[in-house]
Amino acid sequence: MWHIHGHEWAIEQLRSNIRTQRVAHAYLFAGPSGIGKSLLALRMAQALLCERQDGDPCLQCRTCRRIEHGTHPDVRVAGMDTQAAAAKADEATRQKELKIATIREWQRDLALRPFEAQRRVLILYDAERLSEEAANAMLKTLEEPPDYATLLLVAHSSELLPTIVSRCRVLRLRPLPRAQVAAALQARGAEPAQAAELAAWSDGRVGWAISMLSDPDAQAARRAQLTELIALSRQDVGAGLHWAEQRAKEYRAGDQETVLAWLELWQRWWRDVIYAAAGCDEAITNIDRRTELHAIARRVTPVAAFTFLQHLITATQQLRENVNPQLVLEHVILHLPRSQ
Repeated sequence: MWHIHGHEWAIEQLRSNIRTQRVAHAYLFAGPSGIGKSLLALRMAQALLCERQDGDPCLQCRTCRRIEHGTHPDVRVAGMDTQAAAAKADEATRQKELKIATIREWQRDLALRPFEAQRRVLILYDAERLSEEAANAMLKTLEEPPDYATLLLVAHSSELLPTIVSRCRVLRLRPLPRAQVAAALQARGAEPAQAAELAAWSDGRVGWAISMLSDPDAQAARRAQLTELIALSRQDVGAGLHWAEQRAKEYRAGDQETVLAWLELWQRWWRDVIYAAAGCDEAITNIDRRTELHAIARRVTPVAAFTFLQHLITATQQLRENVNPQLVLEHVILHLPRSQ
């Protein structure tokens, strides 16, 4: 079996493709980060090459184990991590997109016929970060792929070139219900209360929740970050501008994803404020902070909360478009609803 929580419809589609010998030359697994796309791509590679050849990966044979460990010669992987590993340390931290050199190397792997199996499987992570030049190079491969190759593209969104998307069989993975995520966590040893909390935090991203369960430090860091963000509403503008300056320094130093994570967490908080104001407690993400949420919802109007949420969303977009990070973050602070 595939040993994946949820996404049964996607697994059944892939299993059917293999059993009926209707495997597409390229698949695109799209969905939010931490939802299970990478694991599904890995299991697909195992199912295609598994020694049992019955449509499911056995996860026990030598082939499945080697693919799991990244040592099978007919399964090649590329992505931001492999690109960074090949770069100098100072260059790796500044990389924001998949470059054409990475795709060229991937294509050279593709040109080689299988060493052991009947087909080669090539997995490309972070496909949404293809540069325009790299995407155009990828397009040529998708138009005329070798008959012995299966390409598996993994992307946090399906916002790739339409010509790339149209040449793939697209599986858009959807968030799982909270109860299903909580059940998966309890199966891994979580207490019911902890499982419920992490499931709520996860927004249906079961992979993210499982990773968080095994990392108490990350849980503590998230709580500390949220406490700091909430406190900004009670502090003067100077404290907020200092926070913006610190985050801007991090961003310029190459730690962009951390800064974007701050903004994502803040967005979740202000969505929760809106849910609390509307009486939609079942939709609240930060269920461990319901009392604080309702207190803020009584002091800040839904219109003000929604307006600030829009500022946060715009700030994220501007950072991704390379707008000056300090100006972006200071603008956010200046529009923060404040409570006494």
